[in-house]
Amino acid sequence: MTSNIEVQPIAGCLGAELRGLDLSQKLDGVAVEAVLENLYAHKVIFFRGQSLSPDQHVDFSAQLAPVFTDHPAYLPTLEGHREVVELKGQEGGRANLWHTDVSISPKPPMGSVLYMKECPDHGGDTMWANMTAAYDALSDRMKEYLEGLTALHDLAGTVRNAVRERSDAAKAPRGQLPDMSSLPSASHPIVRTHPATGRKILYVNPTFTADIEGVPPAEGDAVLNFLFAHQAKPEFQCRWRWQQGDVAIWDNRATHHYAIADYGNANRVIHRVTLEGEAPV
Repeated sequence: MTSNIEVQPIAGCLGAELRGLDLSQKLDGVAVEAVLENLYAHKVIFFRGQSLSPDQHVDFSAQLAPVFTDHPAYLPTLEGHREVVELKGQEGGRANLWHTDVSISPKPPMGSVLYMKECPDHGGDTMWANMTAAYDALSDRMKEYLEGLTALHDLAGTVRNAVRERSDAAKAPRGQLPDMSSLPSASHPIVRTHPATGRKILYVNPTFTADIEGVPPAEGDAVLNFLFAHQAKPEFQCRWRWQQGDVAIWDNRATHHYAIADYGNANRVIHRVTLEGEAPV
């Protein structure tokens, strides 16, 4: 399927809505390339008014990149579709903290394709932040300091407890918690290079980045706290107000995101397909 694509940016730093594509239909090479080009340019892109079965969701995602199936134990998958993570806000499927998905993996995902199945009448927005812009805004002295440093990505104690709570709620019928000891950890460069654009990215996040390797703990903590506060500046962010049938695709290498948990007990159900990535360099 080929169509003229209209692109409407939603914020100054990142984010754009794309119009003119039916994602339930197979796209031709030109359309796939246009989606990827806009993804790399805008970091997160949105499509309104889509209707996707789980199979169509997976099929569309696979046109962009190989589909990731090695999901952490705390993420519930849709029965019969191990490629699809199903998150229900009423059952603990909330991610109201800034993070880059699965950066604890040696090869973190390159992106995700999220389909909003059911959303509240108001509340439940998601924010994204541009980590290329965050790197560019650092001083030259800080860039020089960070060059060549690596950080450990792991589940710190407070995050581990939060994940346990979400997992317990999401998997209550089975009466078991996932084995948290089996989750991986990984060392990644603090400044990575995007494989498609060549741009440098500030690649730490407050959820999974535990410490800076090779420096005293107090120094590492001070630097990470500075970077986390720097990354959270509103100038680097966009915000999306969901409607049922929306699709969001984000570049997981170059962004953080935060799902705002301000919708009480209202229903919020999302399906997410994740795209395979590569070891950060």
